[in-house]
Amino acid sequence: MHKFNTNCVTPCIKLLQSILLLTKSDKTIQILLADDDAVDRELFAEALKSTRVKHKLNEVGGGEEVFTHLQSSIVKPDIIILDLNMPVKDGRETLKELKANKNFKSIPVMILSTSNSHFDVTFSYDHGASLFLTKPHSFHDLVEMIDTLLSLCSKYVSFQQA
Repeated sequence: MHKFNTNCVTPCIKLLQSILLLTKSDKTIQILLADDDAVDRELFAEALKSTRVKHKLNEVGGGEEVFTHLQSSIVKPDIIILDLNMPVKDGRETLKELKANKNFKSIPVMILSTSNSHFDVTFSYDHGASLFLTKPHSFHDLVEMIDTLLSLCSKYVSFQQA
């Protein structure tokens, strides 16, 4: 039986609240996507375009590039979407370094990986990830996942306001 990881509840709720507040405002959501697979980055960008969310998507191909981008960028991202399985500096090491860095630790990190292993999920939440999602197998499912995430945000905030 799969144990529910209670370490994920608070960060996940905060992430959902943040995304909803951004989607209900006129603010453009600043997203940093780190994935070594150019096709996956392109698919994510296209799926995001199919939503009505105002966004600015910056893409990098690996963990080292995350820090280069963050240090050179004037605007911090509202969320970092991080793949785990990347060469040179993988997503696990990148996540640990992000959460240990006083300048970047407050940025929500969502793991989007082909892995669904218990170890990777637990590791990610234990090291500060706000959400762990397994990459869908189709473009349609990716669009649905993004829409579901935004819908959950809306329902959560509506429930809290009731």
